[in-house]
Amino acid sequence: MKNANAFDANKNKRNKIKLMITENNAEPQVATAALRPDSDPSIENQHGTISPVSKMENVNGSLLLDELESLLTRFVILPEFAAETLALWILHTYAFELRDVSTYLGIESPEKRCGKTTLLSVLNRLVNRPVAAANISPSAFFRVIEEMRPTLLIDEADTFLRGNDELRGILNAGYTRDTAYVVRVAQADANGLPSRQGNGVGDVGLANVPFFLTPILSLGEREAKSGNQSVLKNFSCWCPKVMAAIGRLPDTLADRCIVIRMERKTIHEDCERLRNFETSNLRERCAQFVRQNRAAIACAEPEIPESLHDRAADIWEPLFVLADLAGGDWPRKAREAAEGLATGAQGRSPIGAFLIDIYYAIAVTKTDRISSRDLVNWLNGFTDRPWHDLPGLRIVDCGQRKEVTELWLAQQLRPYGIRPKTIRIGDKVKKGYTEADLLDPFTRYVPRSEWEAFKAEAERQKAERETLIPQTESLRSTSADEN
Repeated sequence: MKNANAFDANKNKRNKIKLMITENNAEPQVATAALRPDSDPSIENQHGTISPVSKMENVNGSLLLDELESLLTRFVILPEFAAETLALWILHTYAFELRDVSTYLGIESPEKRCGKTTLLSVLNRLVNRPVAAANISPSAFFRVIEEMRPTLLIDEADTFLRGNDELRGILNAGYTRDTAYVVRVAQADANGLPSRQGNGVGDVGLANVPFFLTPILSLGEREAKSGNQSVLKNFSCWCPKVMAAIGRLPDTLADRCIVIRMERKTIHEDCERLRNFETSNLRERCAQFVRQNRAAIACAEPEIPESLHDRAADIWEPLFVLADLAGGDWPRKAREAAEGLATGAQGRSPIGAFLIDIYYAIAVTKTDRISSRDLVNWLNGFTDRPWHDLPGLRIVDCGQRKEVTELWLAQQLRPYGIRPKTIRIGDKVKKGYTEADLLDPFTRYVPRSEWEAFKAEAERQKAERETLIPQTESLRSTSADEN
């Protein structure tokens, strides 16, 4: 009876926690979170020292972001929009627990010595609870997040992500609060529940996992489990992350990141060498800014640019919240950066470029259909398109060129419900594709930036034709008069 009463009490506690988390009003949640020591983003809480920031006046968010942006450009040559994005992301690492999405950064470069490691070193001195790693295993990955709720700074991602499907899957799921859990077998306590204190050999407890996410067992199941000494346990993998790689990040991961592509500096570009510099004041002000705006950060619904697709809107939204609260030029700068970087990321979509090249081939024929053979010949006229990196293309000319085949074309289009069919073109019957078949995938999978470029090119060619027709007619008329 005593055990049953205790279970009922725990059930009531779980229901109260669920009600608190699903409450529409964010203010009570924020107030409750403020009472938890481990939710405090302050420097005092991280390092156990009393920080003078707690006695500061309200922090000027715009000035703080300006200083972060200036500091970044002192030490690293950054591409357009990168400095303002990084400044907002640094501030986000102190506030991520107040939102449902934690923004990822992807730092790419075509070659070594492009400043990736230097940038990570600067970020390591500015972000909240930094944990830097040049390599990390899946088990260490979710355990360090469970224990520290850090900002992960991962270098050399191109080496340890290659072939590591488990870690890649965890990273893909870890940017939203609701899906950022992995399930593993862990040591049980005397009641058959996951130990909240860890097992003393590298395992960590469930101190930061909501109680209602732990398995709910009957009394008989607990007794059986306590003899087994192992149960299923949820580990969180949710935190801000930045991943640096030579080359391209995997497409599924890059789609969840704000991608910044670094370039090697020229002889005309100069920046300071990275020396010891003091960042404690900036970090304290970041923590104070989040503390003083906690309620607003938790419940804000910022305006999202229409040009961003759904996932880009999700990963940029936490940064828009901070930019709007900071004020000054930052609301504008944040949205310009989002549109600029998102457009560049969309432009690298291989399937989007592939579909638009196919659709353009039909537009050039001035009909609503094209044969497979003619479409293959058209595609083989391109020499440098993103879809040339897709696997399976035939290698010709001793590896100097990749060639499309009718079989490869059909295999690429099949996942989108497009199959070659027998159609009449002129007075002949051939295998091919129609515009109607391509229209739906085209509107769904071609990035807006590619679509806008396609329309602009079509309008330009139309204008050229309209200009050439009168000129041609004039030349014909003059020739006829002379004759």
